[in-house]
Amino acid sequence: MDRTFCIAPMMRRTDRHFRYLCGLLSKETILFTEMIHANAINRCDPERFLNNSNISNATVLQVGGSCPEELKKATLIANSYNYSEINLNLGCPSSKVQSGNFGAVLMKDVNLVKNCLSEMIKVSSKEVSVKIRLGVDDSNINEGLDYFIEELSQIGVNTFYVHARIALLKGLDPKENRTIPPLNYERVFKIKKDFKRLNIIVNGGIEDFKIAKDEFQKLDGIMVGRAAYDLPFKLLDVDRIFFNSTEGNKTMLSVIDEMFEYIDSLNFKDEIKTKFHMLNLFKGLNNAKKSRLLLLSSEKNDKIKCELKNILLASENQAA
Repeated sequence: MDRTFCIAPMMRRTDRHFRYLCGLLSKETILFTEMIHANAINRCDPERFLNNSNISNATVLQVGGSCPEELKKATLIANSYNYSEINLNLGCPSSKVQSGNFGAVLMKDVNLVKNCLSEMIKVSSKEVSVKIRLGVDDSNINEGLDYFIEELSQIGVNTFYVHARIALLKGLDPKENRTIPPLNYERVFKIKKDFKRLNIIVNGGIEDFKIAKDEFQKLDGIMVGRAAYDLPFKLLDVDRIFFNSTEGNKTMLSVIDEMFEYIDSLNFKDEIKTKFHMLNLFKGLNNAKKSRLLLLSSEKNDKIKCELKNILLASENQAA
C-alpha cells in the first residue's frame, strides 16, 4: 500500500460520506475512518460502524481500546469488510479517551499495547499499524520513544503514523493538543534514520502539500488532517503532485455531479451529513456563503446542484 499521502482519522469528520467525497477528489489518497472503539464494533451492529461501501480508495480502519480480547474480536469482525489495514489509536489525548484507558495514555504502558497488538495481529487478514505521538506528558522522547517503537516492531508492527508532537494529557484539550505542543519534525526524521526497515508517516501541522512533498521526501508518507477537511478542494491536486498522475482528472463541476448522484442514494439523515461535509468545498470563492446556505437548505437536490454549479462557473469566469 502506497502511503505517500494519507488523510488522518478525525472524529465526526472522516465518516464514509466524507471518505466518498475524498475518493472523488483523489484516487490515490489513503483514507482513514474515524476512531471506532472495539466495544462499539463488538456489541452493536457492525454494519453501522464498518460500512465502507462505495469507497474505492484504500481505507484504514482505526480502532480504539485497551482490552486485548475485545480488540481481537473487533479485528475478526473487520476482516469481513473492505479495509486495507487496521490501525490502533495510541495518540488521541482527550479526557474521555483517557478515562477509558485508550488512545495516547496507552503509550505509558508498552506491555499492554503489545498484548493488544499481538492479539490483533494473530487474527487480522490485513496489516496492523499504529498511530502514535512522540511521547506523553514528561516521557522521554528519545530513549523512551525508541524503546516503545522497537518493542512494537518486535511483535510485527511495521507501520507507524507519527503525530510530530507530544501529548499533554493534563491541562490541554484535544484541540490545544493539536496546536500548543511544538512540532518536532526532526524527531520523526530520526525515527526513520534509526528504524529504516519501518514505514514512518508524519502527521501534524501540514498545510502546503507542494512544500510537504519536498520537505518529507525522506519519510514514507505524510498524513494531513484539518487541512484536508477545511479545504477539501485542495485534494484535486494530490494525484498530480504526489503521484504524477492525471488519470481521471476531475473538475469541481464533475465532483458536484457525482456527489449529488451519491446523495440521491442516501436516506435523509445521511444526506444531511454528506451535504455538511461539502460546505468547505466552496471556501474562498465568491458566493461561498450562498453555497453554504444552499447546502443547509431544504431545497430540492436538483436545484441545489444547479445553483452550486452556477457558483463554480461564475468563479471560473471571473478568474479567467
